[in-house]
Amino acid sequence: MITTTTTTTHDNTAESKPYSCPECHQTFSRPHNLKSHLTTHSAERPYRCDVCNHHFRRHHDLKRHQKLHTGERPYVCKNCFRSFARLDALNRH
Repeated sequence: MITTTTTTTHDNTAESKPYSCPECHQTFSRPHNLKSHLTTHSAERPYRCDVCNHHFRRHHDLKRHQKLHTGERPYVCKNCFRSFARLDALNRH
């Protein structure tokens, strides 16, 4: 059985964002999220697309971009069957 105290403790822990960006003060709940965010403040773009030579700050952004070249569209609307390369595009649809 979950008590009010237990629930409150869980809520506080779940909402806790102790990792703060020294540049813009945005906060994060996990250190790896802060580490990923810190790259947005850097001019360095170490990840390059082999197809179009576009450079990215984060590996994740390169992988998302590469779907444009492969035509991969794994997210499909269950109502109209339109497909999308990104989940956020499907959600907006």
